[in-house]
Amino acid sequence: MTASWESLVPAVLLTCCLASSWWGMRRFFTRPGGLTASMRLIAGCATVFGILHLYAILSGSNRTAERSVAGSALYILSVGLFWWAIKTSLGKPLSAAFSPDTPAHLVRSGPYRFVRHPLYTSYILTWLAGWVVTVQWWLIPTVLIMTVIYFVASSAEEQKFLRSPLADAYQQYRFRTGRFLPNLFKLLAAVPAPTGPQTSEPRA
Repeated sequence: MTASWESLVPAVLLTCCLASSWWGMRRFFTRPGGLTASMRLIAGCATVFGILHLYAILSGSNRTAERSVAGSALYILSVGLFWWAIKTSLGKPLSAAFSPDTPAHLVRSGPYRFVRHPLYTSYILTWLAGWVVTVQWWLIPTVLIMTVIYFVASSAEEQKFLRSPLADAYQQYRFRTGRFLPNLFKLLAAVPAPTGPQTSEPRA
């Protein structure tokens, strides 16, 4: 197996994305309810799938420069979005996915102006990038499984907001933003968000 830039660059970028996610779980996100079974599921899937993606990138024989560039661009977008969301929330760290806490603040600045769950968007881009680079059919289930997990997690978080004292504010916020991708029609129809101090909880 001969390593080339078509494999090394995406492999390094994938490692950066996975390391960023690991850092977030260990150093940034809070766990008000402790380490739940759902959190263990996400961590386990991410670990196994991360190894599979790295193997596919380094061992694949059908890599092309075009796919490597496209996948690398997705990895860069993923890690950039991740750290943008983290920087936006540094003052008040977010709780981890599937935490049983009640939301205490709502972030509407940074990437949260456009999507309600930019961290999940970042993670989905990471898994999608691996398939773009390798075009290995057996990586498709990993992308689908992780996307479903993030959708379920984001839905649970949104229900928590709608049961919290922030329900009215969150309804307005949800009206003008997309879940994982910006919604142009919502953005055009939305009333400008308040510019005063804001707080958050679209989690990771």
